[in-house]
Amino acid sequence: MATIVEMGREGLGYAPADALDVVAELIAREDTQGSSYDINVERLLRVGTTIWSLRHGSSCPAAARVGRAKALA
Repeated sequence: MATIVEMGREGLGYAPADALDVVAELIAREDTQGSSYDINVERLLRVGTTIWSLRHGSSCPAAARVGRAKALA
């Protein structure tokens, strides 16, 4: 997490549209026959959703609650 924060401070992140392209590329590279395909794709889609939401000035309150609940479990 510290590396992410530092990279952000240095302006090394992607523009939101480019970040969504990267997420789509990572999803396309996933092995559809792999045992972790479903969970990996779901997680990448959630990252993409977060990027999209931030770009459009909205939030994902239900997703935030789900994430906190999983973290506490």
